[in-house]
Amino acid sequence: MRLHLLLPQVKPAALAPPTTCPTPDCPGSTFRLHQAVRKPVRDTRYAHVPAARYQCLTCRRTFRVYPLGVTAAHTSQRGRGLGVMFYLLGLSYGATALALEALGVPLAKSTIYEAVQTAAAGLPDLQQRAVFAGLRTPALGTDLTAVLCNGEWRTLGLTVDAISGLTLTIDVLEGADAVTIQEWLAPIVAAVGAELLVTDDADSMKQAAAGLGLTHQVCKAQVRRNTDALVAELTAKVVGDPEGSLAAIGVPVAQAQADLRRLGEVVRERQPKQAYERDVIHQRYRDAAPPGKGEKWSVA
Repeated sequence: MRLHLLLPQVKPAALAPPTTCPTPDCPGSTFRLHQAVRKPVRDTRYAHVPAARYQCLTCRRTFRVYPLGVTAAHTSQRGRGLGVMFYLLGLSYGATALALEALGVPLAKSTIYEAVQTAAAGLPDLQQRAVFAGLRTPALGTDLTAVLCNGEWRTLGLTVDAISGLTLTIDVLEGADAVTIQEWLAPIVAAVGAELLVTDDADSMKQAAAGLGLTHQVCKAQVRRNTDALVAELTAKVVGDPEGSLAAIGVPVAQAQADLRRLGEVVRERQPKQAYERDVIHQRYRDAAPPGKGEKWSVA
């Protein structure tokens, strides 16, 4: 797929005199320059553009004429075009508003919606799903992050094709709870036909996956980080077996250190044939006594 992004241009110097009167049913074709004015505009390049007020010599009414790319609206056609483009590339209305604000073109979500609907009225096939038409993936990856915008923290949700790494959507979410995540992911899951949800280890993600009827998998990067941290922590704690929990089940300190080292290797390599090694290691420690009420888990 190849996208040709042709945004409207803003040319302040292209201020052509009127040839027809905008007043309905007025046949006027002769006009007098009444006043030169400066119009504030929201645009990626210009804060103001020149405009002119003309008077129709037939009906005597005055009206404004704007340069190319500018209308009576507060935002230039280029700014509105950017909003439509970001939406078609997969951003939600809220995320599009954040992106435009970062570019210096603040635009309300409702205005972006109106711009998209106006563009779609002339192009019936202009739909967000057309950008990713035919994209199917059995594995959907998702994550949440927070960004600081105008002194306020916003929650962003990102979805990717977990196989190719292609970013699918970036959305502003009202929260990070399981219900919000499930409602957000439901139409995306349906659109791509996902069967597996790959996320971090957050309970809200697991609950959302269950609510959507998806298999859940923790992303390998997080599994590696968690395992490396656990191996480092326990390797330090087994030295000398200070609490005696290893001796209680007959496992020497050297064996525990070797098991921890091998566990880290197996998790990093992730080969199916190594699954039995994990089970062998588990068998050595399965008889360790569980903690009592108010107690912590022993090293074993």
